[in-house]
Amino acid sequence: MKAAEVTSKPSGACPVTDAAGSTIRRRDIVGFSLTEAVYDEGVSLGRHCHANAYLLLVLSGKYSEKHMHHDFIWGEGALHLLPAGERHENEFATAVRCLRVKIEPEAIERLGDDSRWALSEPREISGPLFGWLANRLLREFRAQDDVAPLAMEGVLLEMLAESARNCDDGSGSSAPTWLRRVREALDESYLMAPGLTDLAAVGGVHPVHLSREFRKRYRLTIGEYIRKRRIEYASGLLSNSGMRMSEIASTCGFSDQSHFCALFKKYSGMTPAKFRDLSERPRLDDPKPTKLEPVGLGSRCR
Repeated sequence: MKAAEVTSKPSGACPVTDAAGSTIRRRDIVGFSLTEAVYDEGVSLGRHCHANAYLLLVLSGKYSEKHMHHDFIWGEGALHLLPAGERHENEFATAVRCLRVKIEPEAIERLGDDSRWALSEPREISGPLFGWLANRLLREFRAQDDVAPLAMEGVLLEMLAESARNCDDGSGSSAPTWLRRVREALDESYLMAPGLTDLAAVGGVHPVHLSREFRKRYRLTIGEYIRKRRIEYASGLLSNSGMRMSEIASTCGFSDQSHFCALFKKYSGMTPAKFRDLSERPRLDDPKPTKLEPVGLGSRCR
């Protein structure tokens, strides 16, 4: 697939528009254009598409995004991909602030043939590594030194490459509606360890059928998915709070600090303390800090 094919899918009667919102600041680097933008509460954008693919990081607020076969709710901290030419609608139930990354054809060209296909479907990009990369991207975006453009370029290329590698883990984009309902219920209750019978009732299916289909579509058991979501939540606490490791472990439902540290390293490739250390950077002038801004340090689990 050529880069031009990724950045200019046929749009038919769908209007091709520039990204909306009011710009707070913008930085252009090799292969990417980064914009911090705000959207007013109540804004509604009818069906449209964009000539370029975008990565979007929600800094505050919540909005819905409707596609032909998928509906998404993007809240604070969500990182997601919007493919080029993808028809969609947006509803902003609250005021929203986001970091919007326009991906230029030259950046897609650098990904190689084996990775470009990963930009063809709208999806969430999640996991501790991506939380850390998004955290670093935001800091470099706000940095004032001449090294920041190089750092941002490196972070973005790593983010896209890792996203392509992880795409085979199962996004569940073809999952039936009932299974997506179950996943949404899990996303709202993973800290409370919901029961299999209750989850099956949400989908209106037998627990055995739910377990089998969930593993088939998402390539994780329900238990593994819950642990993964808890690790993602813990990564946010590590970056955004001064909570001790033991407090984070308890909050996220782990039996003890050692169990938490072992699982965090398994899923992220680094210890919680290392993750926290790498997330640290002197805070920049920002009148509205977001949940991606770490405000404390901790170091007991190494």
